[in-house]
Order: sequence, then C-alpha cells, then structure tokens
Amino acid sequence: MKGVEHLMTEFLDICYDAIKKQEHAIPKTIDAVNETAVSVLEDMKKVVLVGCGDSYAAADYGRWALLRSGLNAFVISPDEIGHLRFGKDTAVIGITASGRSLATIDALQKAKSQGATIVVLTDDKDGSASKDADYVWVTKSGVGTYNTSPSAPTTAAMTYLLAVSAGFDDESEGKLDQDIKQLKNIGKELLTWAEKEGIAISKLTSPNVPIYLISKGPNHIAAQIGMMKFNEYSVSKGIASNREEFRHHYNISINDNDSAVLITSSPIDSSDNVYMSVLTDSLKMRAYHLHTNGKFGLGLPLVQAIPNTIALQMAAYHSVLRYNPDKESFKLPNAEAFKIY
Repeated sequence: MKGVEHLMTEFLDICYDAIKKQEHAIPKTIDAVNETAVSVLEDMKKVVLVGCGDSYAAADYGRWALLRSGLNAFVISPDEIGHLRFGKDTAVIGITASGRSLATIDALQKAKSQGATIVVLTDDKDGSASKDADYVWVTKSGVGTYNTSPSAPTTAAMTYLLAVSAGFDDESEGKLDQDIKQLKNIGKELLTWAEKEGIAISKLTSPNVPIYLISKGPNHIAAQIGMMKFNEYSVSKGIASNREEFRHHYNISINDNDSAVLITSSPIDSSDNVYMSVLTDSLKMRAYHLHTNGKFGLGLPLVQAIPNTIALQMAAYHSVLRYNPDKESFKLPNAEAFKIY
C-alpha cells in the first residue's frame, strides 16, 4: 500500500511478503485444481479433514465448503484421530503447508493403517507428508519459507478446498462458480482493501489488551486465523469467539476499552448493527465491523471469508508494526517448547 513503510526487520518483511503474495497465490491455486482432485472424493461416504494451527483452520474451512456441496465432512485435530474408525470409503485429507507437521503425519499414518484413502494438501509436494499419500494436492502460494507466519499457504489451502467443493455444486444459479471466478480476478483490489481494513483494525489494539474476534459460520474461520496471527506476533492476545457464545458468557469478563472485531457476511443486516451497538455502547469496547466490500461481487459468505481472513492477517501485521517494529522472530523459546516439526 503506497505511503506505508514496511522495511523493518527481515522477519517482518518476510511476513508481509507472505500476505501480499495472496494476490497471485489465490488465482494460481484455483487454476491448479482439476477434475482428478474432485474425483478422489466422489465415492467417499465420509471425508475427514485434519491439520494443526493455521492448517486446522483451513481444514475447518474445508468442512464448511464440502458440507455445502453435500459431502459428509468433518474436521478433527490430529491427536483425536485414534477415536475414529476408518475404511476404504473414508478419505482423510491432511493439511500441512510445509509437509512436515509431525502430528499431522502421524495422524495420516494411523488412518492409512485402517485402510483410509489418504490425501495430502500441501504447498511443498516434496515434504515428508507426501511420501505415503495416495493423492497429493499442491497449492501455489509462492512463498520461499515456512518458518514465518504462513499467510499465503493458509488461504491457498482454503481456496483449493473451495475449488474442489465447486466440483460437487449443483446449484442451477452457479453462485459458487461465479464467486470463484470473481475471486481470481480481484487480487490487487482485494489486497488494497484488506490492508486498509487491517490498518483501521490495528488502531484499536493495545499491547497486552485482548482482541476478541467474533463471528459465525464460515467467517468464523477468518476469526480463528486472525486469532492465531495476533497470538504469533505476541502484541495482543487474540481470542476467537462464536457470535452466540460471546453473547452468552465471553461478555462477562470484558473490561472497558477491550478491543473487538465483529466479522460478518455482506451485505450487513439490522442484527449486525444491533450487535455492534451492544459492543460499543453497553460493553464499552473499542469495536470494528469487518465485512467484505460489496463491490467485489462475492455473494456467498463462504467465499467472503477469504478476504476477511486476509484483512485480519493485515491487522495483526500492522499491530506489530505499531508496537514492535524491531521484532526479529516469534516469541522464543516458547515457539520451541513443543516439538512440532
């Protein structure tokens, strides 16, 4: 975005570059999906999506996309795999951008031992996760490293699953196909909008003050990813909340001037305005309403979740620019406390 300086640390420059790459990563990934990928799931009675961190959120997004298209899909964390039974009529999709997540690889091996069909959705086709897979789906994020905040690989995985689900979409209006075509063609405008929204949201943040990311449905994936981005940069603690659950109990612990982002579909309705009024007037929160620009022509909340995700990635990035522009890495040794690769 013109007028904004990004030459801070190498770490932050790489993180920003990974966000900006989404302008090209999303259309390239859509083009990478073919009928072969769709055919893998055609005769499956059950589709299980599994992943860690950002990839878990992408898996949850895939669940929404496949459920909408009529498939029996659900998402689990890798360490829950032992509670399920699998067979040849089950496809297990393991999502790992780098192809090296130890928990995801272990989960796939357990599912394979029971006869499940194994699909790996990855940005690195040569990663360890691909070795024993029956099928490998490859995203096109264009990033050079997976050791920083994985913005482009995350939305690329979401986009891949969205495009696969379109192969099962039987709506006569073709709404999903139309939205996917739009998504391919608005990359530059989308990133400009997302950065503007992200900067506005970052102005609500303060060090060590929690930021609540409130949403529902597919847009809750944007909230989950935004939460992870804020937590990775360690400026503010991100808390993702389902819209109804926030009403029921999250609000009890709110302090005046805590921050909140309400993430909704577009166009907004009267209930969204009421919810914002409660946040700002009743709870005395500093709140922002995030919803995809209607000029983008994206009609489905499922697709709108992708621009909203990018806006929250930008928000977390610009927050660390405001408060810790000399940041050299993730918070260490915390990042090394658990062996994940």
